[in-house]
Amino acid sequence: MNLNLFYEILLSENPSDGIRNNESYFFNLIPELKECKGFNQNNPWHIYDVYEHILHVIDGVRDDLILRFTALFHDIGKPYVYTEDENGIGHFYNHWNKSNEIFLNFAKKYSLDEDIIDTISKLIIYHDFNFNVEDTKMIEIAKKLGKDNIKLLFEIKRSDLKAQNEKYNYLLDSYDNQEKRINLLLTQKD
Repeated sequence: MNLNLFYEILLSENPSDGIRNNESYFFNLIPELKECKGFNQNNPWHIYDVYEHILHVIDGVRDDLILRFTALFHDIGKPYVYTEDENGIGHFYNHWNKSNEIFLNFAKKYSLDEDIIDTISKLIIYHDFNFNVEDTKMIEIAKKLGKDNIKLLFEIKRSDLKAQNEKYNYLLDSYDNQEKRINLLLTQKD
């Protein structure tokens, strides 16, 4: 299948509009995306179903191929790992691993560049990681990501948070502090 339309839409000014207007094309390319449509997250952190959340995250990052791919696939595994607790609250434990698996299958099928695959894979895996951890653990993960990808990761994290319940947007300041701290720790280790 030709990916020209896929790239054109993904890198457009408002990719969510292009995806909505070409759903059958996108669902054919990525069947797992169709599973996200209408999938209620049943969680106070989320005001959108998984599909709408993904589309908001895509629109919330700049038109960079790595960021847009990461945004498209970051939560795509959620319907496959969904559980509910005794209060009916939805949880998606380890959804980043399932999302990454789906991305890697897509990447293999369409022969994406290995360096791009590696970067996107890391960003998907760590998009939900809480960097308010001890310095040793933070540095270990930051090194796995690579210094250049920290900025990309936090752009995804910010867009992801903004596409959730706005009452949690106060955490954006925490993200700024975490990113500064990671960069400072990495600079000190160089």
